[in-house]
Amino acid sequence: MSSKFSFIVLGLIMGLQSIILAQGSPEIVASLNSRFTVVGEQSLLTLEVRNTPVIDWPDTPRMSAAVSLTRQGKTNNVRNGKIEEVFEYLVTGLKPGSHTIPAFQLKTRTKIIRSKPIVLRVFPVSELVTKGITIGNTVTPYLSGIFLEKERPYLGETQIAEAKLYLSRAPPHLMRLADGQVIKMEKDGIAAWRFTTEPRHTGVLQYDGHTFAVYSYRSSINALREGDLTIGPGVAEPILQRRMPVRGGFSSSRYMAKIEFPSRDIEVRPLPSGAPGEFQGAVGNFSLEVSSVGRELKIGDTLTVEAEISGTGNIDQFPGPLLVDPEKNWKQFEMIAKPPGSERRTSSGTVEFSQVIRPVKKVPALPPYRFVFFDPVLEKYQTLESPPQPISITGDAPALAGSGSGGLEFLTPSGILPKTFSKGRRLPIWIWQIGPALLLMGILALIFKNRAAGRQMKSAPARAFLKELEKIRAESEDRVSFYREAARFVTEWHGREGFEEIYETRDEICFLQDKAPEAVEPAERNRVLNLLKTLSPLTVIGLFLTFQISPLRALDQDPANARVEILALMESEPSPEHFYNLALCEKALENPGQAALWAYRFEAQGGDADEIFKGLSGIRARKPGGTEWVSVLPRSLYLQVGFFGCWALVILLVSLRLPPGKLRNRLLPACGILAGIGISLGFTLSHLYPGEISFSPLPSLSVVSKSSPLRSQAFEGGTVMRDDLAGSLCRVTAERAGWSHLILPGGLSGWVSSEAVTAISE
Repeated sequence: MSSKFSFIVLGLIMGLQSIILAQGSPEIVASLNSRFTVVGEQSLLTLEVRNTPVIDWPDTPRMSAAVSLTRQGKTNNVRNGKIEEVFEYLVTGLKPGSHTIPAFQLKTRTKIIRSKPIVLRVFPVSELVTKGITIGNTVTPYLSGIFLEKERPYLGETQIAEAKLYLSRAPPHLMRLADGQVIKMEKDGIAAWRFTTEPRHTGVLQYDGHTFAVYSYRSSINALREGDLTIGPGVAEPILQRRMPVRGGFSSSRYMAKIEFPSRDIEVRPLPSGAPGEFQGAVGNFSLEVSSVGRELKIGDTLTVEAEISGTGNIDQFPGPLLVDPEKNWKQFEMIAKPPGSERRTSSGTVEFSQVIRPVKKVPALPPYRFVFFDPVLEKYQTLESPPQPISITGDAPALAGSGSGGLEFLTPSGILPKTFSKGRRLPIWIWQIGPALLLMGILALIFKNRAAGRQMKSAPARAFLKELEKIRAESEDRVSFYREAARFVTEWHGREGFEEIYETRDEICFLQDKAPEAVEPAERNRVLNLLKTLSPLTVIGLFLTFQISPLRALDQDPANARVEILALMESEPSPEHFYNLALCEKALENPGQAALWAYRFEAQGGDADEIFKGLSGIRARKPGGTEWVSVLPRSLYLQVGFFGCWALVILLVSLRLPPGKLRNRLLPACGILAGIGISLGFTLSHLYPGEISFSPLPSLSVVSKSSPLRSQAFEGGTVMRDDLAGSLCRVTAERAGWSHLILPGGLSGWVSSEAVTAISE
């Protein structure tokens, strides 16, 4: 009987041990209801014991004289189906300063487990402001304050912030918080999550004869610039539950109060110099883990890499680790941060990244990822690097893009100089209005008469000049014939000074016997033609330029090499077609942002880049159509037509006071017609003009030239409204601290990094 009983007991013990081991390793987790208190404030310290049975309280650590620790009670919690034992202590700071609560320890059957130390910051009561809530004829006092981990943080350093409300429990109004609402906090150069709280109070304060219940509004803040900044003041309108004594008990009612929070100044220090090249703004203390989805792939296939960065700091405000690939063996796509799922009110946590990469060559391993951060505790830059991971790549490398018959179809430069872009005008658009003031003297009719006469006089010389010039072009292959025709051209068009070189070269080579045929060098031919250009009548210089057709140089079919060659040609032989060719190269190199930028610049020159935009990512502008025909011309032009009508109306009114005569008889009907047409047509069409970005002139717009997400606020932790905008047309409406606020076609607006936006007019 005894042996059977022993087997049963032994089986129960082994089963209990297996259950305990299945639940996980024993641990103690210590936490504070509030990390910031004032002298005399009691706050709750919670100790959770997980995955082990507890017989008695854990050992209480030896406390310093500045902090008092008192046992409060013991309860049980259920977390993920497991029962956890919770021990509660009351912690009271007796002196201002930063105090460390040592680790608690507990002896289990197998080992001793310890909690992590906790830091409690205690402030003097004088840092609170005293206000009052007026209800009827009574005033109930309350205290409020804002507390931060550091008053001199580094730029980019994330820290915990708490706005605290101390609500009096004094009669006759026995108040508690029913709904804390959100604090409307002023933030000068500071990004912060919303300050919110829970109805449950976090502590109690005895002060000035009153008992105050403490409510903590938690958030995390991050400075956007260096120097002296201020957070606050703030205002909240919480709903208070008040109990008032009445005969036989208490009555309960709700009351909306106005609670004011003071401001707090901080001094933001700049990061020290000497940051490594891979540093991208991470400030804190972090760890890095990298893994690939799959280890076997074919050459040309993509590989997804997952990266996790854990730690304490500005966890949501950096772009992620960088692939260490100096030999360019991998084609890299954008590193994407996975959404955190909720607001982060603590500086600790984990952020996950995902990147798609593609091997260009066969390599035996995935290169390491490198992550650089600044540690504000050690005050120096730290570098983390993941180990290389072996992979297997099969197949043959693809041929270079553009090789063989499928080469890049470059455009031939036309020789027309590109239109000059500028971000602004040196003279305002309304400068022409000086003219109408002078038209009061009646010279408008004479101007129109002179212009009409000029049109009739210029057509014949223009045709003759262009015909003779084309004849010289036809003889451009043979040097003797070329210079003979050039000298004849100078003589017929009365060239005097500056053409001696043409005559001397003709005399030198055209009268020699048995002269072997010699081709004209392109540079020599262009120089002579540019010299002959100066003989052109002023009315046809613009037309002459359209016949300056330059031959297309043989560009390398490797898009990377061709891009370098085209950029060099832009310096010596500028042409609108170079914009198109650069867009073609960037598209072949899978750079959608740069491809769209060059394509829009080509369209701004009057070209058609529809072929480039096919299959290119980004948000395009739709073409005007239907009743939107008014958008064919700029809106500013319609406004000027309206202003012209106003000037005509002014001239009309002034002309009414002139004595009868020819001048008065001409001005009255002319100004009347112009005033009616100008005012009605100009202002009406301006009012009907479509307001979308699609109808703005291209030189006034910008392009998102680099991969960048659209955020709701001007900092890295802002909500991502759209993942990637590379290649999208936009209008920049504001710039602040390295961020640009832009509007996309269709009306969507937000903030992107200024480095990712390039103006078409640059």
